[in-house]
Amino acid sequence: MPTRTLGAAVPAEALLACVRRTGPVAVVLWSQTRSTASTPLARHVAGLEWGPSGARRRPVVLPAGPGWDRRAGAGFPHCSGLRDAVATLSGLYGDDSGAGRTQPS
Repeated sequence: MPTRTLGAAVPAEALLACVRRTGPVAVVLWSQTRSTASTPLARHVAGLEWGPSGARRRPVVLPAGPGWDRRAGAGFPHCSGLRDAVATLSGLYGDDSGAGRTQPS
């Protein structure tokens, strides 16, 4: 799967500009602590659109890391670990090899 990794402490504006510019299928938002898990930011990223009129797309947002809890990640696919994340992301790219895959919402 193609990936782009942004470092720690990326300003929200830079993250949003990157998502608008690159048009990813999915955005994984890693949070090491609860204080850095931002549901409003996740919702904002999930609401970004790009592409031609009539064929606009939005990314699937996947909160990941120990900073997210079920309440903070409400409305997003829940991944309990790397295996779940890989299965979810593989499903977005049409890879049928992942067993027990969770469907993005």
